[in-house]
Amino acid sequence: MRVLIVKLSSFGDVVHTFPALTDLREARPDVEVDWLVEEAFAPFVRLHPGVAEVHTLAFRRLRTSPRLWPSLGRDMLAVRRRLHARRYDLVVDLQGLMKSALAARLAGAPVAGYDETSAREPAATYFYRRRIAVPKTLHAVERTRRLLATALGLAVPSGQGDFGLAAVGAPPPGLPLRYALVLHAASWPSKLWPEPRWRSLIEGLLRDGRSVVLPWGGGEEKARAERLAAGLDGVVVLPRVMAGAELAAVIGNGEVAVGLDSGLMHLAAALGVPGLWLFGPTDPGLTGPYGDGQVVIRSTYAEAPCYRRTCDRTPDGLCCMSSIGLDAVRAAMVTLGAQNPRSPREEG
Repeated sequence: MRVLIVKLSSFGDVVHTFPALTDLREARPDVEVDWLVEEAFAPFVRLHPGVAEVHTLAFRRLRTSPRLWPSLGRDMLAVRRRLHARRYDLVVDLQGLMKSALAARLAGAPVAGYDETSAREPAATYFYRRRIAVPKTLHAVERTRRLLATALGLAVPSGQGDFGLAAVGAPPPGLPLRYALVLHAASWPSKLWPEPRWRSLIEGLLRDGRSVVLPWGGGEEKARAERLAAGLDGVVVLPRVMAGAELAAVIGNGEVAVGLDSGLMHLAAALGVPGLWLFGPTDPGLTGPYGDGQVVIRSTYAEAPCYRRTCDRTPDGLCCMSSIGLDAVRAAMVTLGAQNPRSPREEG
C-alpha cells in the first residue's frame, strides 16, 4: 500500500507530524509513505526515516512576487505528473486548509481528512472522500496521530508519541563544545520577546559559564542575532542559513534551548533538548512542547492567548510577550539546567 500525506507547512506543524509517522511505521511497516510539503521544509521532512519520497510545492515562494504567479500553473502540473506516477492508494490531508485540500487532489487518489467540525478551514472538506472527526481540543500532535491512524483503519494510538528521529551527528566546525541555544525568532511578530531582555538573558548565560549559539533564517533574523551578539565573547551567530540534517546537528547538540513558539523550538524538543518556552499569543496546550524536559512560561497579559499575528495594543506590538519578565526566565533556566543535565560531546 502506498500513501501520500499532505502537510505543507509550517515548520512546527511538520515536526508535529513525525509521531504519527512513527506510529504508522510500527503498526504497518508494509505501508510506503510519501509526503507533499512546502519546498522550504523538505530538508526537515527527510529527517524522518519513515518517509519514502518527498514532493514539494512552492506556494510560499510564489506568493512573494506577482510576477511569479504564472509559474504556479506550470509547477502544479509538474507536481500532478509526479504524484500520478506514484499511483497512491490513499491521500491523507493532515492540515485541513483549502490549499492543502486542493494539493491533495492533485494525486488523483481518494482523499481523507478532517470533518467540518475539525478542519481549520471547513470548506476544505468538500474535496475529501472521507471526513474524520478529531477534537480541536487535543494537542496538534495527538490530532495528527488520531487522523492518520483512523484514515488507515488502525487503532488510535495511546501513550506519548515518538518523533522517531535518528541520532544527530556532530555539528559544523566552529561551535563551542558546550552551548545553550537562544532561539529568538518566530513567524508571528507578536510572538517576539523584547530584544533588551534577550540581551540581558544572554549576558547572564555567559556569566554562568555557558556559550551561546544563535541560529537565524533570514535577513531580519540575522540582523537581530548580530545585535544580540554584538561585543559579547562566547556568543556564536551561525555563519549561514542551515536546514535539514545540518541544522538538526546544531540544535540536537545543544545543552539547553530557550525560545519562543517556533519551529526551531519544536525541533529541539523532538531531538530531546531540554527547553524553556516563552508563550504569549498562542496556547501551549494546543501547540506547545511535546515531550520530556520542557518548561513553559506563559504570558500573564489579560488577553493572552489572543492569537493575533500582529498587535496594536502597545506601540511595540508585544503586549503578550512583554508581560514575561526577565527574572522569571532566568530562574526557570537555572531550574531547567539542574533538572536536565546533558553530557558535553567529545571534541574531534
